[in-house]
This record gives sequence, structure tokens and C-alpha cells, in this order.
Amino acid sequence: MADQPSNWLNKLGNLLVPSSSQPKTNPVATVSNTRILNELVASFQDSVPRESVGKSMLFNAHFLIILHPDTYEARQNAFPVIVNEAVNAFTTFIESEKTNYERVVPVAANWFFKFGGGREFGGEPVTPTDVKVVGALTGILPGNDPTQSPDRIHVTRRVKQTNRFEKVDIDPNTFQHIDFREPGAFVVKFAFSTPAPITPRPPAGAPATRHAPGLPRSLGAGLAQINHYIAELNKEDSYLMRDREIVVARKEPDNQHFPNYLLLESAYVSNPHARIRYNDEMHAFQIASFSRNETRVNEQLIPRSEPASPQWYALPDQAQILLNSMVTLTFQRHD
Repeated sequence: MADQPSNWLNKLGNLLVPSSSQPKTNPVATVSNTRILNELVASFQDSVPRESVGKSMLFNAHFLIILHPDTYEARQNAFPVIVNEAVNAFTTFIESEKTNYERVVPVAANWFFKFGGGREFGGEPVTPTDVKVVGALTGILPGNDPTQSPDRIHVTRRVKQTNRFEKVDIDPNTFQHIDFREPGAFVVKFAFSTPAPITPRPPAGAPATRHAPGLPRSLGAGLAQINHYIAELNKEDSYLMRDREIVVARKEPDNQHFPNYLLLESAYVSNPHARIRYNDEMHAFQIASFSRNETRVNEQLIPRSEPASPQWYALPDQAQILLNSMVTLTFQRHD
């Protein structure tokens, strides 16, 4: 009988403090910053062979990263570093693939990343251990690309059943359960180390030129001046083209992040409407139109092409560009 109090106390102690012999429950796994980075890099690398055409390298430049709300809160301070590491990894991969491609021709003009928290995506639950990356050439969010039908968005994502990235169409309503916050949005300008064009040496006695036939002048001084007139508003303004390539688009909140967008406040301008670039090999400007409405250069109609496969046309050093018969751009190359 003397042992009974001791046994009773031992049993009570085991209830309050589990003995070391009892199995321990494993803590819930969490998503690390490296895991998010690896998912981004995998999504990008998969897109290169999928999107590239012939000797032209194409790839996803827009990414949505969907996390469980708890994971989002735990990792949001690391998002800028993750984005920076992802861009470095993307650039390294592009450099390593240049032996397989002659040209790097992305559809977008910047890397775009948007993080969001949600408990459900596409009919599937989002758990604290999930990282869902949705990638696209450009313009993932609804309304960014008029070439897409209004009820479907063309993206690449990893399918859970196969664990492989596949091209799928997503209903824009799929995103309505995701909380995309502005602090989770990042835009990074492309910085590819493309070789400078070779300039032939002029023959002896030839007159000296004012500058090499590369870029017309420094980016800071502007490559060209574009004055624009919006008929419906009777409004004039000007734009200094400092980037080798710019996008002409309708002025909307989703476009405010992009530094190389010429935004026009007109319902007659598509989103995007056109791209203008300086071709280093030809030492000349070119234009491509993506609008279902007319784009004319000096009264000549520019046929429409797809953003993923732009058809480039010569843009004279002085030109009038007419968008949908309502917006006039006066293009002037700088010497």
C-alpha cells in the first residue's frame, strides 16, 4: 500500500508531461524562402524551351506567386530579396542558353512579380506548405492583354497531379479569392548583357561622322521625341523615349508600374496597342502593332501581329503614327 501514492503521482506526471518514450508529433512544415525562389526559377526555366521559336529566345516574364495567408505574412519581408535572387538566376540561365539561340526577344519589357495570399486557387485548397507559381509571357491579370479572350487567361503553372508545368487557360474569376497587395508587387527592368554591334571602320579619307552608328545618342538625352494628340480630349503632350524599346498602351492602373510605357488616356487605344524599338543591327527604329483597331504610319496600315510573335515594320526617323483614327503620335528621332 505504501507504493500507491507514488504510482498515482507517476501516472499524473505522465499526463501533465509526456514521457520521452512516447512518440513526438512532427511540427508542421513551413515554406522557406529558398523553396519560393526554386519554384520561381523552375517556372522560368521551363518556359524557355516551351515559348522560344527557332533562334529567338522567349520566356515568361510575369509571375504570380500564390501562398497561404499565414505563409504570406511570415515571408513577406523577404519578397524583395527573393525577387532579386530570382532575376539573377533568370539572367544567368539566359546567358547559359545563348549558345542555343541567336536572339533574346522577350514580349514584355520588365520582370513582373506579384505575391498574393489565399486559401483556395482554381478549386484546390492552398495549404501553408504550398507555393503556386503562375507564369505568362506578359500581362497575366485580366484586362492587360486585349488579344486574350475576356473569359480566359493563357498561363503556365505546375499541375499537382503530374508535378509538371503545363500551358493552361484560367478563368479570371480564379483570382478573386487571392489577396494581391501592392507591397507584394515588384517590377524589375531587364538588364541583358547583349554584345554591342560591330561598327565597320570607314575608309581612309572618308568624312568623320558625328557619332557611331549605334544608339542615336545617350539614353539620358533620349533616343526620340514622341508628341501625341488625343482628339477626344483635345489634349497634347510629349514623351521622351529613353529606352531601346517602349510599349504604347492605354493609361490604366495596372500599367503605372512600367517605366518604359507611353500611356495614353484614351478609350481608343488598346492595351497594349503597339511597341516601338531601336534595332541595333539595322541602326533604325521599328514598330509592331497588336491592336485590333487600325495603326497607321504615314498613312500606311501596319498589319496586326500577336504580342508573342511581333511583326516589325520600319519606322522612319520622322513619322506620323495614327492610332485608331483618334490619337496622333508625331515621332522624331534624335541625331
